[in-house]
Amino acid sequence: MKVWFDITNTPQVHFLLAILNGIKTRGFCDFLITARDFSETKSFLKSKTDLPFTTIGSHEGKNLHKKAIGLINRFSQIHKKINSYDVSISCGSESAVWSSYLKGKRSLAFGDNDLARQWTYGYFVTYAMFPASIPTERLSRQGLNKNKLYQYDGFKEHVYIADYKPAPDFLTSLPFREYVVVRPENIMANYVHGEITGSITPKLLKLLSDKGINILFLPRYDSDKQYASGIKNVFIPEGPVNGLDACYYSAGVFTGAGTFAREAACLGVPSFSFFLGERLLAVDKALVKQNELYFSRDPDLLVEKFIFSERSIPDFNKAKAVYNEVITKTIELLIKY
Repeated sequence: MKVWFDITNTPQVHFLLAILNGIKTRGFCDFLITARDFSETKSFLKSKTDLPFTTIGSHEGKNLHKKAIGLINRFSQIHKKINSYDVSISCGSESAVWSSYLKGKRSLAFGDNDLARQWTYGYFVTYAMFPASIPTERLSRQGLNKNKLYQYDGFKEHVYIADYKPAPDFLTSLPFREYVVVRPENIMANYVHGEITGSITPKLLKLLSDKGINILFLPRYDSDKQYASGIKNVFIPEGPVNGLDACYYSAGVFTGAGTFAREAACLGVPSFSFFLGERLLAVDKALVKQNELYFSRDPDLLVEKFIFSERSIPDFNKAKAVYNEVITKTIELLIKY
């Protein structure tokens, strides 16, 4: 059996490689990988695996017309070029699911965003896996009915944190040993509507700096670097860094997007989200309810909350239990279908 992985965004690299390695250890050894040229996806994927991959398609910005054209163009290229596989695995990649459906092949999609447009692939995917914290009926309305849906008890971040081992030399790459991480809002994300005129990142950086706190600033795009202009105690790496290491060694993580916030929370690191979407995801709401994540768009409140925060011990046993559940179910589905 040949399994095709389609990776379209940076946060998917950790997760899908964990799935790949998990099924590889159980006897599935023939793989094909494609990636989209978006953000740090290519460079991060290259740093995480020696397996060859093919880059197809790129991000077309915020313009909806260009996005639609980019989606169709990528699907067209993939449908022509990618043929020798039995099942596709992705995080809801329309190109992978649509092409698999039209070729009569199987597809497995992972997701955790209950506010995303699952309907663009939900009616065509063979099977999908989501965290149990997402209401089943919300996914069913988008084509992921109970016959094709499995929900696991945990978060997708648990899957790749299960075998995480902190790099012992990570701190040698930084100019300080004690710091917080700041990751700005994702202005290119589908959930961001209209023009961004009120990013809180510059004020957050200044508040932290004024308190003498060292900041590891991880801009998404070159344009984000302007947020740190004139701010002291800020270090911007020249290239991509391992986000898990950045979280693990930090005193706290401030981020405008969900994945980084959930990674920090799962590692027991004080996690502060200033997500820009209109509503929080169900998985983030679950962490807020468990007091493992704090959300606010007010920089003063975020910094105040951080001052009184403490780290906790990472629950790697929980992460391993989630990992085993997801890998076991994945293999069961590969064999069954």
